[in-house]
Amino acid sequence: MAQLNQAAERLQEALDRLERAVDARVGNGAASGADNDDSAELRSALAAAQKQNTALQKAASTVATRLDSTIARFKSVLEA
Repeated sequence: MAQLNQAAERLQEALDRLERAVDARVGNGAASGADNDDSAELRSALAAAQKQNTALQKAASTVATRLDSTIARFKSVLEA
């Protein structure tokens, strides 16, 4: 679980850096063809990373729920 949380945090940090890079490129008025291609690639990479981040967050939530359930079952068995 801790590894999954760490991976999700690293991915979120990477997303933040990528988003800042895209914003900086767009903010600088990148208008040439090559810059537009780079910007499109960055936006595509950002969208893919955001999708992956969402999937990881859902997986982390599922794992946490299952762990909580398993811990509760263990407690009830130990108390019986």
